[in-house]
Amino acid sequence: MFTIAVFWYTFSSKYIGFLYNPETQSKEFLHRNYNDLFILAFDTNSDFKEGFNLFASKGVKIIIGPPISVDGEKALPFLRKYNMVALSATISSTKLLNSNYIFSFTPSNRFIVEKMKQLLAKLETKNLLLLSDPRNKQYSDEFIELLQSFRGKNIYYYNEETLKTINPENYDTVVMSLFAKDAARATEFLKAINPTINVVGTDSVMSADFTSYAGSAAEGVYLVYTMDYLENPELELIHEVANFLSKHKFLSTDQFRRFIKHNVIETTRGRYNFIGNSINRTVRIFQVVNGKYVEQENY
Repeated sequence: MFTIAVFWYTFSSKYIGFLYNPETQSKEFLHRNYNDLFILAFDTNSDFKEGFNLFASKGVKIIIGPPISVDGEKALPFLRKYNMVALSATISSTKLLNSNYIFSFTPSNRFIVEKMKQLLAKLETKNLLLLSDPRNKQYSDEFIELLQSFRGKNIYYYNEETLKTINPENYDTVVMSLFAKDAARATEFLKAINPTINVVGTDSVMSADFTSYAGSAAEGVYLVYTMDYLENPELELIHEVANFLSKHKFLSTDQFRRFIKHNVIETTRGRYNFIGNSINRTVRIFQVVNGKYVEQENY
């Protein structure tokens, strides 16, 4: 189903596409006051062919989103077919970012994985459990590389019944690449059985929903993350992308690619550039302390 948000684009009458997933905060962007873009929005749970046909009929060249890698995988054939580019706020899949059709304001997983290795080494990880998201394998599967450096096991988390197939006491560290609510439930379950287990979340976990749903079980959890946005990171990043696009007029996908790859990107949060196909934001370590995300500078 389509929603048209009537925002006039300051520099051009062309539309900007917007791909949102109703399971993430991305849909909320449409309810915020944003006067600088004329946006055609499409729900990623709908028919992608229909959505991209609409985008093409309106001359869309640049798309904000999609928010998650599984949707990026679905969008990629249509981006190629219609010669469009997507600027996502949150996609970090190295494979998708190497496509030259999907760009992101979140760094590539190859940098996030390297930071994760440093953290796991600091935690003296001996036996690692990976909890991966079967609904977003394009993202989660890129963290299986950690098992080349640390002994352990990967399992796909569907619900708490999944965790009953393993013994949490056999693991000293768990890395979760789940959405926040699922990560909260998994953390509560694991810590109830093994209170000393180190819990590490990827950027997909970072949300106010995690601390809200996990409660006291969230205390001490580590997050590998890149931004200053700690409460509603996805929504704030989408605003950052929208602000950037409101200040630049791109008449073609090639012009967009040249600008992204050869210019400094100025945003409301800083100045960045792209190294290869990844934005060069610093990957940082946070920990939940007294219910708040606190940066750990010694990691």
